[in-house]
Order: sequence, then structure tokens, then C-alpha cells
Amino acid sequence: MQTCYTLGFVRRGIPFIFCITLASKGYAQLGAASLKGPGIAISADYLPASHYIRPEDSVKTSSTTSQRRYNFGAGFNLYNHIDTATGKVRTLSMGLAASYTQLENKDYKDQIFPKELLNATVGFQYYRSMRNRWAMMGIAGVSLGTDLEDINGQDLFVQGGVLFIKTRNAHTSYGIGAVLTNTFGTPMVLPAFYIAWQTGNKFRVDIQFPEKASVSTNLNKYTELALALRMTGATYDVSHYVNNKRLMGSMQLTTGLENTWHLGKHLDAVVAGGVMILNSASFSEKKLSEMFKDKPEHRLGTNYYLSTGIRWNFIPRK
Repeated sequence: MQTCYTLGFVRRGIPFIFCITLASKGYAQLGAASLKGPGIAISADYLPASHYIRPEDSVKTSSTTSQRRYNFGAGFNLYNHIDTATGKVRTLSMGLAASYTQLENKDYKDQIFPKELLNATVGFQYYRSMRNRWAMMGIAGVSLGTDLEDINGQDLFVQGGVLFIKTRNAHTSYGIGAVLTNTFGTPMVLPAFYIAWQTGNKFRVDIQFPEKASVSTNLNKYTELALALRMTGATYDVSHYVNNKRLMGSMQLTTGLENTWHLGKHLDAVVAGGVMILNSASFSEKKLSEMFKDKPEHRLGTNYYLSTGIRWNFIPRK
């Protein structure tokens, strides 16, 4: 069974809506400390001062921005029923996630990035298995994306939709559906996609598109080491905006090593570090006409990142 939520943002004028894992497969914003089942997780990320790269000529300036991010996530199974006669499964789950980011901006002539950002989400997912390894998934949720300066109804983003997922075998599943979202101002229906592939060998490959791709192995019964490529994104309504455009979309792409210590059947500790390959933001108006326009990308230079976190798994590890 997969549990999903949607991630929406704008990249080079193209809207992206992807099925992002919620309770059973983790939260994008939690990075290496993502949940792998029902439970609670907290983590902290540090991104040192990186030079601002202006969009008009891609020149790296003397302006810098550093980031400290604090994350929380929780997943709960509300209902779980298996028909013993047919083997069909019905589940209802809920997920909570919050990410608070502090940005320290230095030597900017004009303000580009906010001083702080908050993204908080509550979502529900209903899953029902069908014939021939197909399943139907209904998702609904609301998120708050704000710079904390003027919180109002414009900071709320609502999503809801249906996906149909095909499980090809124990390693591969994919899905397609539609999501209703007001991320771009006017409520609209967009396609949603889900792709997952994983192996269970000594070196495990786990791909949850577009959230992550990783290769991991157990060093011993208490320690797991992984090399991971992760993408995160979020949408915010900001008060101090660029060129009168208040819808801010952010995207980050990281790669690095993630070390997990199993401290018991329920408790895990995680430390990760690597390279921030891409760290960018774009600004647009909350208008449907803006959705496919090419938007300037305000980037920060490549730098390292560090992350640490703990998670408490409600289901004990075997």
C-alpha cells in the first residue's frame, strides 16, 4: 500500500503536481528522517551562507543567504480493514507535517528572500484495492504557506484528488490521476503522477519519483547507510515580494550520505550531509494566465548541507 500527498510548484513556467508520500513512505520536507510508516519524526537542516545568483545574467553576487530549517512530521492509521474472503484492503490514514525555515540574508540591495517561512500541512488519504492489482486512492488536504508577516486566507492551499495505482510486482508500482488545487490562485484540475521502484537485495535501490532516489545497505543490524538524491519543493504566499509577484515557489535538490542508527525497535536516529545541487525560488502572480509563463529563477550557489533527526515508529522494527 502507498500513502500519498501532492506537491505543487512552478519550474520554468511549468506547473508540477506529483504524488508525494505522506504516512507510509515519508514526508519530502523531512529528508533523511522521513517516516517509513506510522509514527512521529523531527529533524533539523543547516545550509551555510551561499552566494545569490541573479536571474538576469546568472552572475554570482556578493549577497549571501544561509538557512536553518526545523521539521516535524506525523502519520496515523485511522482505519484498516482487510476482507478475508476477497483479500481486498481499505484504509484511511492522516498525516501532519510542518517545516519552519529561518533565512539570514546579507548584503542585498533589495529584499529577495523572506526572513522566515512556514509550511504546515494536514492531509487524509483513503485507499481501496481493486481487481488485477489496481488500487484507487483518494487524497484531500490543506496547507499553510506563509512568511509569517500577514497570515490570511491567501496563505491557504487546498488539494484533493483521485489516483489509480497499478502494482506490477513486489518492486514496481505506478499511478495516474487528477488533483484539484488552488496553488496557482484559480482552482483548477491538474494531472498527478506516481512512480515507485525498489529492490530488496543487499544493496537496496529505492526510487519514489520525484521525491528521492537512493541506494542503501545495512552495515550491521544497528546501522544503515544510504546514498540519496532528494528533491523538495513548497509554495508560499509572501508579503515582501519581487516585482509585485507574491506567489513564491521554492525547490531544492540535494545529494549526499544518510546514516541511520536503529536505537531500538521503535527509535531511529539519522545524520545526513552532502551537496545542495540546486536551491532556487521563483515568483509569480496568483493568476491562471501566469501558470505557463517562464519565470526568473533566483538561485543560491552550490554548497554543502547537514541534517539530523530522530523518528519514533509506532510499528516496531523486526
